[in-house]
Amino acid sequence: MRMLNDKRWVETKRVVWERAEGLCEWCRRDGYIVAGVDCHHLIPFESAKTQAEMERLCYDPNNCVLLCVPCHVRVHKELGSKKKENVKARRDQAFERWKEKQQRPPQSYGEKADAYLSDLKRRAAEEKSTLGG
Repeated sequence: MRMLNDKRWVETKRVVWERAEGLCEWCRRDGYIVAGVDCHHLIPFESAKTQAEMERLCYDPNNCVLLCVPCHVRVHKELGSKKKENVKARRDQAFERWKEKQQRPPQSYGEKADAYLSDLKRRAAEEKSTLGG
């Protein structure tokens, strides 16, 4: 996923790792000292309805825990997140978000850029009229 290749995700993982002191938060809670290696989202960011909500969930350190591999595997088994119907549901949600994004009008490039584009169009129209086009 593109969001997990973002600098903000690297920073989120760093904050989570420091908070957990590099240890699996669930093992530590149960009295074991085990190295944490996977940063897990408590509320899956893919479940968000909008891009803004998705980013908020993805990059919120309070929505993440540092887990060892066995705990990370266990939580995904319990959630059933790898089941075929759940994977399909997430894919459908992603498609709906994509469709919604495609239906939005294009965003402005900013006041200066819009003024520059307007000026280019005006000059092109003037040039066309002087050339008799």
